Amino acid sequence: HIHVKVHLGGTVIHTGQLYFPEAAVTAASKRAPYNRRGEPDTRNADDAIYRNGGKNSLTRMSKDGSGTTVAAITMGVHRS
Repeated sequence: HIHVKVHLGGTVIHTGQLYFPEAAVTAASKRAPYNRRGEPDTRNADDAIYRNGGKNSLTRMSKDGSGTTVAAITMGVHRS
């Protein structure tokens, strides 16, 4: 996962995490520079935040026209 913060008018209104499908994590861990780190130490299924609603922060993976892998997610933040 990666951490994300949503800023509005200079104020942080949300802090969260974005997750990637396990197949994408496994593939990335075999390529530089990530292959120097070894196998990922926490899989989505073992991540307490993922198990408790983080599935809603799972990105969609696709390839763009040049073959580059792109992750996408739509976020909505409710302000009260």
